[in-house]
Amino acid sequence: MIKIKGLLGLLMISSSIIGQNLLMIDEESRNAILKKHNHERQILKIPDLVWSEELASFAEEWALQLAKEDQGIHHRPPHHYGENIFWSSYVLPDYSDGVQYWNDEKKIYRYKAINGKKEGTGHYTQVIWKRTEKVGCGCAQSATGTFFFVCNYDPPGNYMGQKPY
Repeated sequence: MIKIKGLLGLLMISSSIIGQNLLMIDEESRNAILKKHNHERQILKIPDLVWSEELASFAEEWALQLAKEDQGIHHRPPHHYGENIFWSSYVLPDYSDGVQYWNDEKKIYRYKAINGKKEGTGHYTQVIWKRTEKVGCGCAQSATGTFFFVCNYDPPGNYMGQKPY
């Protein structure tokens, strides 16, 4: 968010590009996002993730691109980070609820090597991927109100033939 002082007081201008808005993740939200990621990892005795501003900036860029397109979700073209995306028709009051949505996939997860089949648990396995050390997230809202929440992970997970931990 850019703050500008003018004659009429403080004017707030959001990072807006033709109707889409980058939604800032404050420290409280960042801590809640990390807590929901790390809760699942702690259950499995996997080291906690740490927040990465570099990954957060990367995630913000993609969330803003998705908001600009406003055509649903798709992953960024191949890159060297893992990625989870959540979207909703409205902005979540608690951004970490997007992480909880991914964590809820554990109800259908069966511990085994990643095999490439669409089993509906790939978000969860990225959250708990043992070799992943860092996470950064960003979110944006489209001109129509659609909310996009993106998290990127380093190193990435979900490698074919490997188990998450």
